[in-house]
Amino acid sequence: MPTETRYENFDLRIWREGDRYLAEVTNSPAGSSEREVLQWPFGGPADRVLLLELENAVLKSRLTLRGGPIISPEEKVLRDFGAEVFKAVFRDSRSVSATYTGSRALLLGKDDTGLRLNLRIDPPELACLPWEYVFDEAGKPDHYLCLSSKSPLVRYLHSTQQRAPVRGQGPVRVLGMIANPGGTWTWLDTEAERRHMEEILRAPGLQVEFNWVLRATPDGLFDMMQRGPWHIFHFIGHGGTDRYTDADGQTRSEGFVVMDDGLGGPVKVSASRLADILADGDVDLAVLNCCESAQGNASSSVGAALVEQGVPMAIAMQFAITNTAASRFSEHFYKSLTKGQTVERALTVARKYIRMNSDAEWAIPVLFTRSGSFALFEAMPDAPMPQEALGVLGTVGTVGTVGTVGAARAVPAAAPPARMSLAQSKLRELWGDR
Repeated sequence: MPTETRYENFDLRIWREGDRYLAEVTNSPAGSSEREVLQWPFGGPADRVLLLELENAVLKSRLTLRGGPIISPEEKVLRDFGAEVFKAVFRDSRSVSATYTGSRALLLGKDDTGLRLNLRIDPPELACLPWEYVFDEAGKPDHYLCLSSKSPLVRYLHSTQQRAPVRGQGPVRVLGMIANPGGTWTWLDTEAERRHMEEILRAPGLQVEFNWVLRATPDGLFDMMQRGPWHIFHFIGHGGTDRYTDADGQTRSEGFVVMDDGLGGPVKVSASRLADILADGDVDLAVLNCCESAQGNASSSVGAALVEQGVPMAIAMQFAITNTAASRFSEHFYKSLTKGQTVERALTVARKYIRMNSDAEWAIPVLFTRSGSFALFEAMPDAPMPQEALGVLGTVGTVGTVGTVGAARAVPAAAPPARMSLAQSKLRELWGDR
């Protein structure tokens, strides 16, 4: 099992005064920094044009053949953005840079300790950008910070709600919900993700109580929350952002998720309404595996809004995510989480697994939090690897155990190879032994 990673906090705040952006490290292993004027590299205040360019690169990356260049044109757009942001914040801002460099130096040699980058980004036009692509091109080797377990990047939100996640003595309680109402919303292929979650969270011996919301309506979720507390709520479905004009004539936005209306159609559930429902379940971690549930600030992002209104941690998606990437995320996020890894470490593992199949989608998940690093499961050793997986042939009877975290169970030896199918036999007749 990978070494359990501890984290020291690097608290960085970015805010706006007039036409200037300011940055300051308020806490880190190397102390605090001075306030620095941030030289934003994109020619003035960020706007939705930059965001659309980056989102377009993410969407186009799905059409890129894996056998092409090592760095596709679409990934280069995202990497260049990340490199410019890293340079502006962590290199050109002298006091911030010195504090960051000093913090990393203090942790050298501590293999079990990483530096958690807690970003508190106040300006909405900056908060909506995909900071998860921050890229250190001067590092040895160069790397995306989010793809290293030593430097997870989280969105830290200040909240007057101070309830912290609590790991009790009983089983970890997980509630899942799949909302696929159809109508004007594309039908989602959720079978792979559902199957992965059930295989992992219902493994024999694992101390988990896992349930699904049977009626994917607001009322159905409300009823299940009354049976709380729930440590984790996992939502699979659609999400988005609606814009409206308030009483003062100002344009505002609020995020939403889509559920069933109970009559065979869809209904939008606003971030604030969802937060009210989850409050009764004392949810520690909300996982929103739905499109655009992380985009924007606390008013327009569902994930951020949940944390602002009391949920200690939320993972949400800042762009549209494919069914394949969503399934790969859930599979390895929960595999790592059930091994006692912290939420940050489990998310890093999931990012790496998504990247095996996608150049860009690994940075779509965003972790919003107002709590420290936390593991929802007790650390437990891996089950022994089956002998056939180690290349041991000819074993008869029972071999090893398989399962996830305490899910040890005997399995029979590998069956002998099956006989050739009729189709294989016909092919051999046509082509011979080659």
